[in-house]
Amino acid sequence: MQLLLLEDDRELASTLAAGLERSGYAVAHEETCPAALERVARTRFDVAVLDLMVPGGSGYEVLHALRDSRHSIPVLILTARDRVDDRVEGFGRGADDYLVKPFAFAELVARLDALMRRPARRVEPLCAGAVALDPLHRRATADGVRIDLTRVEFDLLLALFERRGAVLTRRQLLETVWGYRFDPGTNVVEVHVARLRRKLEAAGAADLVRTVRSVGYVVD
Repeated sequence: MQLLLLEDDRELASTLAAGLERSGYAVAHEETCPAALERVARTRFDVAVLDLMVPGGSGYEVLHALRDSRHSIPVLILTARDRVDDRVEGFGRGADDYLVKPFAFAELVARLDALMRRPARRVEPLCAGAVALDPLHRRATADGVRIDLTRVEFDLLLALFERRGAVLTRRQLLETVWGYRFDPGTNVVEVHVARLRRKLEAAGAADLVRTVRSVGYVVD
């Protein structure tokens, strides 16, 4: 599996690269934002680990480049920014996970492995109201108009469509969408549901995902 590592601390990057390669990842390391952007333009990665505070820009620029190119790879932010607002911003910008330095290497690998687990999906289209999902081509539309969803947003909506009428709890969504069998201690589900709802609202399907208070979420 090809992994992009953006980290300007050479000692830390060397340690991470060695450990990740022992864990089965082929690591491409870059120290600056421009170098990472150039690498993204010519290489297809399976997953990315991005520091935010790097020379020549921010890890968010690389994240945005990956999303703009419609690469649906998982992206984990690895940073010293530890405020709740920082984490919320990371998820809001399209990150799939967020890990704060200092961290345990075993947890990093566990999170990456969880992100890489992609359960087998059905291939026939699914519909609810005006919204249709094409799992095979990973496309969402509302009245035939494309809804631009991130990988996580699509998987979140697909999980709800596949269990239409059933209320999915936060824990069920964490396991189905993110592959977590533990609570990461963040409001990752709530953040992504809010982002998904904003896009659905813009597409004319504001009431598609309903909250069942103190239980979870459902598509009726």
